[in-house]
Amino acid sequence: MTDLYFRTLTSALHDAGVCTPVMVIDRERLDHNIDHLIDVMNRGFDYRIVAKSLPSVPLLQYIMRRTGTTRLMCFHLPFLMHLIEHIPAADILLGKPMPVCAARHFYAWHGQQTSSMCFAPELQLQWLIDSPQRLQQYEQLAQELNVRMRVSLEIDVGLHRGGFQPGEDFMAALERVSRSPWLSLSGLMGYEAHIGKIPALLGGPTAAFNATRQRYAACVQQVRDVLGEAVLKTLCLNTGGSTTYPLYDADSLGIVSEISVGSALLKPTDFDVETLEHHLPAAYIAAPVLKRVQQPEIPEAPRLSRALRAIGLLPKQGCYLYGGNWLASPCYPAEARLSSLLGRSSNQEFYQLPADTRLQQDDYVFFQPTQSEALLLQFGQLAVVEQGRICDWWPVFSYPDTFPQYRLQRARQPQPCASTLMQPD
Repeated sequence: MTDLYFRTLTSALHDAGVCTPVMVIDRERLDHNIDHLIDVMNRGFDYRIVAKSLPSVPLLQYIMRRTGTTRLMCFHLPFLMHLIEHIPAADILLGKPMPVCAARHFYAWHGQQTSSMCFAPELQLQWLIDSPQRLQQYEQLAQELNVRMRVSLEIDVGLHRGGFQPGEDFMAALERVSRSPWLSLSGLMGYEAHIGKIPALLGGPTAAFNATRQRYAACVQQVRDVLGEAVLKTLCLNTGGSTTYPLYDADSLGIVSEISVGSALLKPTDFDVETLEHHLPAAYIAAPVLKRVQQPEIPEAPRLSRALRAIGLLPKQGCYLYGGNWLASPCYPAEARLSSLLGRSSNQEFYQLPADTRLQQDDYVFFQPTQSEALLLQFGQLAVVEQGRICDWWPVFSYPDTFPQYRLQRARQPQPCASTLMQPD
């Protein structure tokens, strides 16, 4: 099955004339994974797409159509601008707290753009706030710019990567937002990627999940006490992640309302976990074989090379690839291995091959990415494969042209020159 699958991908790439390394997206497998996600959504949860893990506008739009959501989570200021330019109807939650200067950059950019006028930040954007200090900074900026900001409070539900915990600081933050003419509370966000990594000695994933839910419930109760039940029902109560989303069931309704998922839809190797055993890998790097090599040698050492081959430390055959050194593991041919003696290369990386391989020059070695958020961005176009052929090409995120221009404008503000400062009165 595996051999046939990758031979079919090879034929599709050959038919399309692909001659450089490419990221392949298997749309049928993507649909399979989306269907499992929809099963969890049908338990009563809204879905927010983690855009950093799926950094392609057509890919996001495809998932949005299949899942019926307009909710995105964004983690990078230039990509926030890119999303607004291309998907202006999106509801966007920042997935990490941004320095207040990033918010200042955003509003300066938004005010200059005619193409982004369809996007209303006061209705469609949620800034993430993780501390009393950042809350104060954002309130001061909103007052200075005379804008109203929606803020979501990050809560620490067990990951301990920052955020509010139930208690006095969280209560004070809720009260401050409720009194502010510049801020409005849009929701809470509690990320819990630690759950699946808790060892049995510390209670295991089940105990971690229950503890996480209790911490989230405590914060929800404080919101109820300060703002009332009516306000609570309007909030976005966000949690979840690719490795944990299947754990949420009816018992979590009333505590959380929205689940974020990204990487699970492509299932890179970092997400090969028990909770995603029903998902299929849906993204592969295909690297063209530039050279087949018999009896590879270490430079200037033919005798040593023969000795190393004899004891199995140097392979008897291998290939040099177009590119390499990716955060990825070879998966086809199954016995392809990186040669430690010849080292890593981002230009032409060498892989040893099994003796019975049928791999030839201009074929491809396939890799499964360890993650999606960094690797997809290294390939300008994603090759979308369906029913044995490449049916589409999806571009990955790019920096908006206006973003560096804005930075350049700030850099060009008049500064006193050293020669002027040194002139005598």
